[in-house]
Amino acid sequence: MFFQLLDNKFDCAGTYLDGNFIWDRVPNGISKTWSYSEHLFGMNIDYASLMVEGKTIDQVCPPHLKTRWDHVSRLLKSHYISINSSKIQMSDVCFYDLVPQKHLQHYFDTKNQITKWVFDNTEKPGNYELLKRTQAAVKELKKHPVNLNSFAVYVSSEDCIKAKHLYDQFGDTTPYVDYDIFGTITGRLTTKKNSFPALNLKKELKTHVRPNNDVFIELDFNAAEVRTMLALQNHKQPEEDIHEWNIKNVFKKELSREKAKTKLFAWLYNPESKTIESNFYNRESLLEEYYDGEKVKTPFGRTINAPVRKALNYLLQSSSSDNTLDRFCKISNFLRATRSHVAFVVHDSIVIDLHKDDRKIIPILVQMFEDTMLGKFKVNCSIGKNLGRMRKFSW
Repeated sequence: MFFQLLDNKFDCAGTYLDGNFIWDRVPNGISKTWSYSEHLFGMNIDYASLMVEGKTIDQVCPPHLKTRWDHVSRLLKSHYISINSSKIQMSDVCFYDLVPQKHLQHYFDTKNQITKWVFDNTEKPGNYELLKRTQAAVKELKKHPVNLNSFAVYVSSEDCIKAKHLYDQFGDTTPYVDYDIFGTITGRLTTKKNSFPALNLKKELKTHVRPNNDVFIELDFNAAEVRTMLALQNHKQPEEDIHEWNIKNVFKKELSREKAKTKLFAWLYNPESKTIESNFYNRESLLEEYYDGEKVKTPFGRTINAPVRKALNYLLQSSSSDNTLDRFCKISNFLRATRSHVAFVVHDSIVIDLHKDDRKIIPILVQMFEDTMLGKFKVNCSIGKNLGRMRKFSW
């Protein structure tokens, strides 16, 4: 049954269903809507915004509803502007109480029709279920503010232009991380506009980011993309550092770890390179299985348009990213019953804001992270009182 949630803020929510507004509860029997809300967590709901992989409702609105949708959208926006200009404190009232009910009905009825059209005319993506879980997990993460030492950033801003930009943006506000799950072609997370820049924060500024609880715990896959390649070829995962393993099993000669790492990646993503010949790493066999000459289809169900020269890169980066996101979702859901939470996801790692009362679950978290959909991956663990000074530890 199609419905729309009126979700202006946590204590101002209702449901539009069959032409009626229900304000006191989320009704039973609902099944399809445009987008996710925290009010719907744990419910078996499908989302049109995921079916169209992040496109806006304006972008996918069918021609026969376009005029009507433009009209009702402008009308609702004009109400908001009018209420805002009248100096009414929106924090004190519910926006939907101030809009004539017939205008709300027109707006949400049209939104329902667009939502139904999307479901009737769009094939569900192969990675839909992972998108659905990731959507809920990033919304959960966004609830927790970033504990930024604004004074320390201000002091640093005298000598560091990056610190100045950070202070100008967040010095007088409470920062949050707002991830975009559709920001890249391979599925790697990006951050939205006005989000705290969790993915590209300079190391010297990370020291000014502290946990809201007691410590940060970082779980990081050892050479995630290389291990992903081994997994996709059905090779057993080495238990040791992958680059040390490569020195002994692939290069079979004395090399520094850094040199071995450089040589491997120089070969891996350069189709012209012939510097490595090994049964463990076979680019051609992977492309035969996962690339049809135009599209890469990953084991997580993601389909990506790719030229030949980028096909392997997209396959490994996307599969590795989705493998991490799958673990992030599982750990985020597990932590809902604790005093801890996931604070950041940075490429192939997650950072957990751990409360001291939850220290006994660290082995469980490590096991959850390492037991991936692609096999058991070696995990590096770090701990620290701030994001810039993390030290490795074994558990």
